[in-house]
Amino acid sequence: MTKFGLWYVRWDSSSGKYISRLKTLNKSSATVDDFKERFEMAVVSTLGGFDAKDSGNGYEDGRELATFTKSIIGTGIWYYISMPYYPYDPHYENKTGRGNIDTGDYWLDWIDGVLTVDDPNLKGFYWDLEYAWMFKDYQKGRSESVINPDALLVIADKIHNHGLEFIWIPSAHTYALENTDIWSTTALDAFDYIFVQSNYYMNSSDRYPYSYTEFKEWLAALKSMGSSKVHIEMEADECVLGMNGKCRSCGSQDACLKLASDYYLVQHDVLRGFDEHLAYYFGVTLDVVDEVFDYYLKRMGVV
Repeated sequence: MTKFGLWYVRWDSSSGKYISRLKTLNKSSATVDDFKERFEMAVVSTLGGFDAKDSGNGYEDGRELATFTKSIIGTGIWYYISMPYYPYDPHYENKTGRGNIDTGDYWLDWIDGVLTVDDPNLKGFYWDLEYAWMFKDYQKGRSESVINPDALLVIADKIHNHGLEFIWIPSAHTYALENTDIWSTTALDAFDYIFVQSNYYMNSSDRYPYSYTEFKEWLAALKSMGSSKVHIEMEADECVLGMNGKCRSCGSQDACLKLASDYYLVQHDVLRGFDEHLAYYFGVTLDVVDEVFDYYLKRMGVV
């Protein structure tokens, strides 16, 4: 099993520098060695692009993030670097693309900028838009959270022609998974890995999947679609440490731990083992990963 961990970074406009948000409980900033204790792959994310520098010049912006990423990761671990969708916006109010959604110009320039920073540990790029209906809504003429599927294929071809990979982590808490773009020809041609968010950990009672039975149905439907590229994302955050976060049971540490560890149990029930590849959202605190796995082992009676 290959474990991909989300490593959040953000642009600090006041200092004109990027900052790593990754930490552990016993120190303010985590290192690549701390990360390697839990994961084989790092996915550097800028929160959809809201936390990425945005000068309007894709080449310079890509180079800036690549330079910073190399400085914090070095030769420590393979990584995928963010390809941000949204413009820099600390308030997350701007929901349009930062490039021309018909041509992909900004993102094509971004790739060129990243590649000027020579780093053998660069594994590929991460499409930092989580919207699972981006092609369908483009065809409907929507202006938010969309891209021309042909433009995305051009972006993907450029990445693949450099011998690199392209990954996507869409949010799809829906009964009708088949109606998302996850199984579109475009997505399956463009992306090498697709890790799907169920949002089970943070869903409210009017959203699916909410119950554990519904979670099993959701995962069975996800895997029945039949693509070896499609996998599940693990989801937890600082709520499992007794802190604030996005868990629907936040305030009850044990309840949050149960929900987070359900992601392991549901794979046993549906897949009879763990998925071949897993992406992990864990907030920004690495101890979240350890706490959830230890709790899962206790539930299984292993410890």
